[in-house]
Amino acid sequence: MPLPNNIVSLFRATPVRKKISRSFGFLALCFTSISFQPATALCEGTAEALVTTPATSESSTESFAAMPSLFNGVRQYFGTHYRFGGQTPAGFDCSGFVRFMFGKTFNMQLPRSSREMAAIGNKVEKNELQPGDLVFFQTKGRRINHVGIFMGNDTFVHSSRTKGITEDKLKQNYYEKRFAGAVRLPGFPPEQITIEKSKPS
Repeated sequence: MPLPNNIVSLFRATPVRKKISRSFGFLALCFTSISFQPATALCEGTAEALVTTPATSESSTESFAAMPSLFNGVRQYFGTHYRFGGQTPAGFDCSGFVRFMFGKTFNMQLPRSSREMAAIGNKVEKNELQPGDLVFFQTKGRRINHVGIFMGNDTFVHSSRTKGITEDKLKQNYYEKRFAGAVRLPGFPPEQITIEKSKPS
């Protein structure tokens, strides 16, 4: 006895509905696995991975050659005012200024915070500092929260809350007490570089 047409249609539609249902189920599973990952999972990584310039002999030569450009570039920003979170000539905070200068001069993408910058490169003793090394300070508590660029002759350039982009001496009482270490970034040679001393205008 043949089945009514409406019943036959129902049986024929069932596999299609199952297929669609399975497809939506698969998509829902994928969406759920992405949506419920912690937000930090999208940006986690070691600080070293944030330095995009490889530390090869070729990049070392290029960095050495570009060093005068770094110091000439620094001069033009003397007096630029401090701005919390600032990373442009409209205003810099300390790490924003360092990141801006190394990105502009060496095409290096450094980490955003001074604490992360202190975790990359090679540690350098205070008496072995060379121009271009990064110097770090603990101005509040025991955590690194300030960074500058060593210029030579006991001088470093940084973004000061009160003076903006300026230069100061490591042996100044305030900075000497709060000095927290220094690093030499990948690709920077240890040779002494003589830079003409400049003063803020």
